[in-house]
Amino acid sequence: MCGPGLMRHVQMPEHTHVGGNASPGTQHAHAHGPEHGHDHAHAHDHAHGHDAAAEGGRGRRPRGERGVGRRALFRLSALSTAGIAASAAMGGVASAETVSAALSCNPRVADLTHLLGEDFPVFYPLVQQPVIEQVRRIEVDGFNANQLTINEHAGTHIDVPGHFREGAPTVEQLPAEWLVSQLVVIRIRQRASRDPETLLTVQDIRKHESRYGRLPRRSFVAVDSGWWPRVNTPGAFLNEGSDGVFRFPGISPEAAAFLVEERDVIGAGTDTTSLDGGVAAVPETHRILLPSGKYGIEGLAGLDSAPNRGALLVVGAPKHRGGFGGQIRALALY
Repeated sequence: MCGPGLMRHVQMPEHTHVGGNASPGTQHAHAHGPEHGHDHAHAHDHAHGHDAAAEGGRGRRPRGERGVGRRALFRLSALSTAGIAASAAMGGVASAETVSAALSCNPRVADLTHLLGEDFPVFYPLVQQPVIEQVRRIEVDGFNANQLTINEHAGTHIDVPGHFREGAPTVEQLPAEWLVSQLVVIRIRQRASRDPETLLTVQDIRKHESRYGRLPRRSFVAVDSGWWPRVNTPGAFLNEGSDGVFRFPGISPEAAAFLVEERDVIGAGTDTTSLDGGVAAVPETHRILLPSGKYGIEGLAGLDSAPNRGALLVVGAPKHRGGFGGQIRALALY
Protein backbone atom coordinates (compact mmCIF):
# COMPACT_ATOMS: atom_id res chain seq x y z
CA MET A 1 0.00 0.00 0.00
CA CYS A 2 1.38 3.40 -1.00
CA GLY A 3 0.66 6.99 -0.05
CA PRO A 4 0.17 9.01 3.12
CA GLY A 5 -1.80 6.25 4.82
CA LEU A 6 1.27 4.03 4.89
CA MET A 7 2.32 4.81 8.44
CA ARG A 8 -1.13 4.06 9.82
CA HIS A 9 -0.28 0.41 9.22
CA VAL A 10 2.89 0.36 11.33
CA GLN A 11 2.58 -2.45 13.86
CA MET A 12 3.88 -1.64 17.33
CA PRO A 13 4.69 -4.74 19.42
CA GLU A 14 4.62 -4.84 23.19
CA HIS A 15 7.92 -3.99 24.87
CA THR A 16 9.69 -4.33 28.17
CA HIS A 17 9.29 -1.09 30.10
CA VAL A 18 12.09 0.75 31.86
CA GLY A 19 11.46 3.57 34.32
CA GLY A 20 7.82 3.84 33.28
CA ASN A 21 8.16 3.48 29.49
CA ALA A 22 9.79 1.34 26.84
CA SER A 23 13.09 2.55 25.53
CA PRO A 24 15.74 1.44 23.76
CA GLY A 25 24.93 21.21 2.34
CA THR A 26 21.70 19.29 2.63
CA GLN A 27 19.81 17.59 -0.19
CA HIS A 28 16.01 17.59 -0.33
CA ALA A 29 13.39 15.77 -2.29
CA HIS A 30 11.32 18.98 -2.03
CA ALA A 31 12.21 22.49 -0.96
CA HIS A 32 9.85 24.72 1.00
CA GLY A 33 9.94 28.08 2.69
CA PRO A 34 11.62 28.26 6.07
CA GLU A 35 8.33 28.40 7.98
CA HIS A 36 6.64 25.41 6.37
CA GLY A 37 6.76 21.66 6.61
CA HIS A 38 4.60 18.97 5.00
CA ASP A 39 1.51 18.29 7.08
CA HIS A 40 0.11 14.85 6.35
CA ALA A 41 -2.02 14.59 9.45
CA HIS A 42 -4.91 15.25 7.09
CA ALA A 43 -3.76 12.80 4.46
CA HIS A 44 -6.49 13.36 1.90
CA ASP A 45 -5.78 17.04 1.20
CA HIS A 46 -2.00 17.01 1.77
CA ALA A 47 -2.28 20.24 3.76
CA HIS A 48 0.91 22.11 4.66
CA GLY A 49 1.56 23.63 8.06
CA HIS A 50 4.26 24.67 10.49
CA ASP A 51 2.53 24.26 13.84
CA ALA A 52 2.62 27.99 14.54
CA ALA A 53 -0.12 27.55 17.11
CA ALA A 54 2.17 25.27 19.10
CA GLU A 55 4.90 27.88 19.45
CA GLY A 56 3.54 30.13 22.18
CA GLY A 57 5.92 31.58 24.73
CA ARG A 58 9.69 31.64 24.94
CA GLY A 59 10.00 27.97 25.78
CA ARG A 60 12.67 28.18 28.48
CA ARG A 61 12.11 25.42 31.05
CA PRO A 62 8.75 26.79 32.26
CA ARG A 63 7.85 26.03 35.84
CA GLY A 64 4.97 23.81 36.75
CA GLU A 65 4.64 22.05 33.39
CA ARG A 66 2.15 19.25 33.58
CA GLY A 67 3.25 15.67 33.01
CA VAL A 68 6.49 15.38 34.95
CA GLY A 69 7.83 16.72 38.23
CA ARG A 70 11.31 17.66 39.37
CA ARG A 71 11.55 14.53 41.52
CA ALA A 72 10.87 12.34 38.50
CA LEU A 73 13.32 14.37 36.42
CA PHE A 74 16.23 13.78 38.77
CA ARG A 75 15.24 10.15 39.30
CA LEU A 76 15.50 9.68 35.54
CA SER A 77 19.00 11.14 35.64
CA ALA A 78 20.05 8.24 37.88
CA LEU A 79 18.53 5.26 36.03
CA SER A 80 20.44 2.04 36.61
CA THR A 81 22.65 0.24 34.13
CA ALA A 82 20.58 -2.88 34.74
CA GLY A 83 17.54 -1.07 33.42
CA ILE A 84 19.42 -0.19 30.26
CA ALA A 85 20.38 -3.79 29.68
CA ALA A 86 16.73 -4.77 29.92
CA SER A 87 15.74 -2.15 27.37
CA ALA A 88 18.28 -3.49 24.86
CA ALA A 89 16.20 -6.64 24.41
CA MET A 90 13.16 -4.82 23.05
CA GLY A 91 11.40 -5.61 19.80
CA GLY A 92 10.87 -3.89 16.50
CA VAL A 93 9.43 -0.53 15.51
CA ALA A 94 7.99 -0.75 12.03
CA SER A 95 6.72 -4.02 10.57
CA ALA A 96 8.49 -5.63 7.61
CA GLU A 97 5.26 -5.21 5.63
CA THR A 98 5.30 -1.46 6.25
CA VAL A 99 8.94 -1.01 5.28
CA SER A 100 8.48 -3.12 2.16
CA ALA A 101 5.50 -1.01 1.16
CA ALA A 102 7.44 2.20 1.76
CA LEU A 103 10.26 1.08 -0.51
CA SER A 104 8.05 -0.33 -3.24
CA CYS A 105 5.80 2.64 -3.95
CA ASN A 106 8.29 5.29 -5.02
CA PRO A 107 8.03 7.42 -1.85
CA ARG A 108 9.20 10.97 -1.51
CA VAL A 109 12.52 11.10 0.31
CA ALA A 110 13.80 13.97 2.45
CA ASP A 111 17.49 13.82 3.27
CA LEU A 112 17.88 15.07 6.85
CA THR A 113 21.68 14.88 6.77
CA HIS A 114 24.32 17.60 6.58
CA LEU A 115 27.25 17.46 4.20
CA LEU A 116 30.26 16.81 6.45
CA GLY A 117 33.55 18.43 5.56
CA GLU A 118 36.64 19.73 7.31
CA ASP A 119 34.94 23.11 7.76
CA PHE A 120 31.79 21.79 9.45
CA PRO A 121 31.10 23.72 12.69
CA VAL A 122 31.63 21.10 15.40
CA PHE A 123 31.24 21.82 19.12
CA TYR A 124 34.92 22.66 19.37
CA PRO A 125 35.30 22.66 23.20
CA LEU A 126 34.75 18.88 23.08
CA VAL A 127 35.06 17.81 19.44
CA GLN A 128 37.96 18.24 17.02
CA GLN A 129 37.48 19.29 13.42
CA PRO A 130 37.23 16.43 10.90
CA VAL A 131 40.27 15.63 8.80
CA ILE A 132 39.65 14.15 5.35
CA GLU A 133 42.86 13.26 3.52
CA GLN A 134 43.11 11.65 0.12
CA VAL A 135 45.75 8.94 0.49
CA ARG A 136 45.39 7.06 -2.79
CA ARG A 137 45.09 8.55 -6.29
CA ILE A 138 44.18 7.02 -9.60
CA GLU A 139 47.24 8.44 -11.36
CA VAL A 140 49.55 6.79 -8.80
CA ASP A 141 47.68 3.83 -7.30
CA GLY A 142 45.03 3.09 -9.90
CA PHE A 143 42.21 4.03 -7.50
CA ASN A 144 41.06 6.84 -5.21
CA ALA A 145 40.71 6.53 -1.41
CA ASN A 146 40.45 8.87 1.57
CA GLN A 147 41.63 8.56 5.15
CA LEU A 148 39.04 9.95 7.60
CA THR A 149 39.78 11.19 11.11
CA ILE A 150 36.38 12.19 12.47
CA ASN A 151 35.00 12.36 16.00
CA GLU A 152 31.85 10.29 16.50
CA HIS A 153 29.97 13.46 17.43
CA ALA A 154 30.65 15.62 14.38
CA GLY A 155 28.09 16.49 11.74
CA THR A 156 24.73 14.74 11.68
CA HIS A 157 25.29 11.99 14.22
CA ILE A 158 23.69 9.60 16.66
CA ASP A 159 24.11 9.57 20.45
CA VAL A 160 23.54 6.11 21.95
CA PRO A 161 22.74 5.12 25.56
CA GLY A 162 26.36 4.14 26.22
CA HIS A 163 27.41 7.73 25.54
CA PHE A 164 26.06 8.68 28.97
CA ARG A 165 25.86 5.41 30.91
CA GLU A 166 28.70 2.96 31.48
CA GLY A 167 27.72 -0.52 30.29
CA ALA A 168 24.70 0.71 28.31
CA PRO A 169 24.28 -0.27 24.63
CA THR A 170 26.88 1.09 22.22
CA VAL A 171 26.16 1.84 18.60
CA GLU A 172 26.80 -1.65 17.23
CA GLN A 173 24.45 -3.08 19.88
CA LEU A 174 21.40 -1.08 18.79
CA PRO A 175 18.82 -3.46 17.31
CA ALA A 176 18.33 -2.72 13.63
CA GLU A 177 14.61 -2.34 14.29
CA TRP A 178 15.33 0.77 16.36
CA LEU A 179 16.69 2.50 13.26
CA VAL A 180 13.38 2.43 11.38
CA SER A 181 10.52 4.29 13.06
CA GLN A 182 7.72 6.75 12.64
CA LEU A 183 8.93 10.34 12.49
CA VAL A 184 7.24 13.14 14.43
CA VAL A 185 8.43 16.70 13.76
CA ILE A 186 7.57 19.39 16.31
CA ARG A 187 8.30 22.87 15.03
CA ILE A 188 9.52 25.76 17.19
CA ARG A 189 11.26 27.67 14.41
CA GLN A 190 9.25 30.88 14.70
CA ARG A 191 10.08 31.13 18.39
CA ALA A 192 13.72 30.21 17.79
CA SER A 193 14.04 32.99 15.21
CA ARG A 194 13.26 35.46 18.01
CA ASP A 195 14.95 33.67 20.91
CA PRO A 196 18.01 31.48 20.24
CA GLU A 197 17.84 30.13 23.81
CA THR A 198 14.36 28.66 23.37
CA LEU A 199 13.77 24.99 24.17
CA LEU A 200 11.20 22.36 23.28
CA THR A 201 8.73 22.23 26.19
CA VAL A 202 6.07 19.87 27.46
CA GLN A 203 3.54 22.44 26.31
CA ASP A 204 4.92 22.23 22.75
CA ILE A 205 4.46 18.46 22.78
CA ARG A 206 0.93 18.69 24.14
CA LYS A 207 -0.07 21.33 21.58
CA HIS A 208 1.30 19.17 18.80
CA GLU A 209 -0.69 16.23 20.15
CA SER A 210 -3.86 18.32 20.35
CA ARG A 211 -3.64 18.73 16.58
CA TYR A 212 -2.24 15.40 15.45
CA GLY A 213 -3.02 12.98 18.27
CA ARG A 214 -0.87 11.29 20.87
CA LEU A 215 2.73 10.56 19.90
CA PRO A 216 2.78 7.14 18.20
CA ARG A 217 4.39 4.33 20.17
CA ARG A 218 8.09 3.88 19.41
CA SER A 219 8.20 7.01 17.27
CA PHE A 220 11.15 9.38 16.96
CA VAL A 221 10.59 13.04 17.88
CA ALA A 222 12.60 15.63 15.95
CA VAL A 223 12.66 19.31 16.93
CA ASP A 224 12.62 21.71 13.99
CA SER A 225 14.03 25.03 15.19
CA GLY A 226 15.05 26.18 11.72
CA TRP A 227 18.67 26.23 12.89
CA TRP A 228 20.32 23.95 10.34
CA PRO A 229 20.96 26.51 7.52
CA ARG A 230 23.29 28.34 9.89
CA VAL A 231 26.07 25.82 9.15
CA ASN A 232 26.77 27.84 6.01
CA THR A 233 27.43 31.08 7.95
CA PRO A 234 30.67 31.10 9.95
CA GLY A 235 29.98 31.31 13.67
CA ALA A 236 26.18 31.20 13.33
CA PHE A 237 25.60 27.51 14.09
CA LEU A 238 27.30 27.52 17.50
CA ASN A 239 26.27 31.16 18.02
CA GLU A 240 28.93 31.86 20.63
CA GLY A 241 28.61 35.26 22.28
CA SER A 242 31.38 37.57 23.42
CA ASP A 243 30.75 36.16 26.89
CA GLY A 244 31.76 32.69 25.69
CA VAL A 245 28.20 31.33 26.00
CA PHE A 246 26.72 29.27 23.16
CA ARG A 247 23.11 30.17 22.35
CA PHE A 248 21.15 27.67 20.30
CA PRO A 249 17.86 25.80 20.85
CA GLY A 250 17.46 22.33 22.31
CA ILE A 251 15.13 20.12 24.33
CA SER A 252 14.26 21.10 27.88
CA PRO A 253 14.96 18.55 30.63
CA GLU A 254 11.26 18.66 31.50
CA ALA A 255 10.30 17.76 27.94
CA ALA A 256 12.92 14.99 27.89
CA ALA A 257 11.54 13.56 31.13
CA PHE A 258 8.00 13.76 29.74
CA LEU A 259 9.03 11.78 26.65
CA VAL A 260 10.65 9.14 28.86
CA GLU A 261 8.03 8.84 31.57
CA GLU A 262 4.75 9.78 29.87
CA ARG A 263 5.30 8.72 26.25
CA ASP A 264 6.81 5.68 24.56
CA VAL A 265 9.28 7.15 22.05
CA ILE A 266 12.39 5.50 20.73
CA GLY A 267 14.45 8.69 20.67
CA ALA A 268 14.61 12.40 20.03
CA GLY A 269 16.71 14.76 17.98
CA THR A 270 17.51 18.37 17.17
CA ASP A 271 18.73 20.41 14.20
CA THR A 272 21.35 22.03 16.43
CA THR A 273 24.66 20.68 17.69
CA SER A 274 23.21 19.29 20.93
CA LEU A 275 20.12 17.80 22.53
CA ASP A 276 20.62 20.34 25.32
CA GLY A 277 20.28 24.04 24.68
CA GLY A 278 23.50 25.95 24.22
CA VAL A 279 23.22 27.81 27.52
CA ALA A 280 22.85 24.61 29.56
CA ALA A 281 25.49 24.47 32.28
CA VAL A 282 25.23 20.66 32.44
CA PRO A 283 23.90 18.22 29.78
CA GLU A 284 20.74 17.43 31.75
CA THR A 285 18.67 16.45 28.71
CA HIS A 286 21.35 13.98 27.65
CA ARG A 287 21.39 12.55 31.18
CA ILE A 288 17.66 11.91 31.03
CA LEU A 289 17.15 10.60 27.50
CA LEU A 290 20.19 8.44 26.88
CA PRO A 291 20.46 6.48 30.17
CA SER A 292 16.74 5.64 29.84
CA GLY A 293 17.53 3.62 26.73
CA LYS A 294 16.57 6.21 24.09
CA TYR A 295 18.93 7.40 21.40
CA GLY A 296 19.45 10.94 20.20
CA ILE A 297 20.30 12.51 16.87
CA GLU A 298 22.05 15.86 16.72
CA GLY A 299 22.68 18.04 13.71
CA LEU A 300 19.58 17.08 11.71
CA ALA A 301 19.02 19.09 8.54
CA GLY A 302 16.13 19.90 6.26
CA LEU A 303 13.33 19.12 8.68
CA ASP A 304 11.22 21.69 6.83
CA SER A 305 11.02 19.20 3.95
CA ALA A 306 9.59 16.40 6.14
CA PRO A 307 5.94 16.14 7.22
CA ASN A 308 4.82 16.81 10.78
CA ARG A 309 3.50 13.25 10.90
CA GLY A 310 3.32 10.31 8.51
CA ALA A 311 6.96 9.79 7.50
CA LEU A 312 9.11 6.74 8.03
CA LEU A 313 12.51 7.63 9.50
CA VAL A 314 15.40 5.45 8.34
CA VAL A 315 18.70 5.94 10.19
CA GLY A 316 21.79 4.62 8.49
CA ALA A 317 23.93 4.23 11.62
CA PRO A 318 27.54 3.00 11.79
CA LYS A 319 28.45 -0.31 13.35
CA HIS A 320 31.93 0.09 14.81
CA ARG A 321 32.74 -1.84 17.98
CA GLY A 322 32.22 0.08 21.21
CA GLY A 323 30.84 3.17 19.50
CA PHE A 324 29.29 5.89 21.65
CA GLY A 325 27.91 7.62 18.56
CA GLY A 326 28.76 8.10 14.93
CA GLN A 327 27.90 9.82 11.67
CA ILE A 328 24.54 8.79 10.18
CA ARG A 329 22.48 9.25 7.03
CA ALA A 330 18.95 10.12 8.15
CA LEU A 331 16.18 9.80 5.58
CA ALA A 332 12.45 10.53 5.88
CA LEU A 333 10.25 8.48 3.52
CA TYR A 334 6.66 9.60 3.02
